[in-house]
Amino acid sequence: MKKVLIIAYYWPPAGGPGVQRWVKFVKYLQEFNVEPVVYVPKNPDYPILDKSLETEVPENIRIIKKEIVEPYALAGILSKSETKTISSGIIKNEKEQSALQKAMLYIRGNYFIPDARKFWIKPSVKFLSELLKKESFDAIITTGPPHSLHLIGLKLRKKFPIKWIADFRDPWTQIGYHSKLRLTETARQKHVGLEQEVLQTADHIITTSFTTQKEFQAKTSKPVSVITNGFDEELEISEKPNKFRISHVGSLLSGRNPSQLWKALEELISENKEFKSSLEICLAGKISEEVLNNIYKFGLKEYVKLKGYISHQTAIALQRNSAILLLVEIDSEETRGIIP
Repeated sequence: MKKVLIIAYYWPPAGGPGVQRWVKFVKYLQEFNVEPVVYVPKNPDYPILDKSLETEVPENIRIIKKEIVEPYALAGILSKSETKTISSGIIKNEKEQSALQKAMLYIRGNYFIPDARKFWIKPSVKFLSELLKKESFDAIITTGPPHSLHLIGLKLRKKFPIKWIADFRDPWTQIGYHSKLRLTETARQKHVGLEQEVLQTADHIITTSFTTQKEFQAKTSKPVSVITNGFDEELEISEKPNKFRISHVGSLLSGRNPSQLWKALEELISENKEFKSSLEICLAGKISEEVLNNIYKFGLKEYVKLKGYISHQTAIALQRNSAILLLVEIDSEETRGIIP
């Protein structure tokens, strides 16, 4: 059986979509004669928690943990709400940003390169170097964002003759929010340089979309494969909704705002009494104030059910009991490679 070292930041009890990809990979790798050993932070400051995902981790998986210094935890002293908002990816349009948020974005973009988990790189390389001297692994796998984890893989690959696979759940320099980080040209070039070094050094690169694959292939001669995000076949969908429920599960950022849909629903409830009595719009997860205000502008406030963050199992139940599942992405050049 082959043995791989998986370096991840998001791991149960972290919530959200970022954690599920590698929890599921770890779940099924053993069926392909691969033993996964997982390395994760011991004391992370996750923006979202979902303890129900802990049940998804196989009991026989070996998990190694190491302390991490979390700047977001310190930043929370200034403004806990602003810190959680930024770390969750909910960034307001520039005109709507407070002076504090602008300052925090500037500091995040220019002093924490590639991201706020940079302080985990050096201690992790030291710790994992000792592990690699004692144990034999067939490969190292890093998954990002946070892309600091790819820098851990980069430094280990330079020290040891071991295969390194870099999994990009999102792009790096071409991700949509990069333009909102108020980067100086010096910081921008640092990001570009680090991305290039990772792409040129990794033995194999994995992306979640064919667009990102094409972008990376233009930057490196190393092989780039696509493994899209999927679903667990063990989950069955059989329930039927008792209302005309439109559900969105996940973050509705400022740019993820289908105004034409809200306008169409406004027209439908004014024309059709049966539709008016059965409509329900369920929004689960982080919702931008701008999106909510836009929905309310079209007279839909009484139809909106704000669920907040819900557990993975509750999300599945909500999806099963919906008439339509809404899937939205920001309509921009930067997000063309993001599959929601």
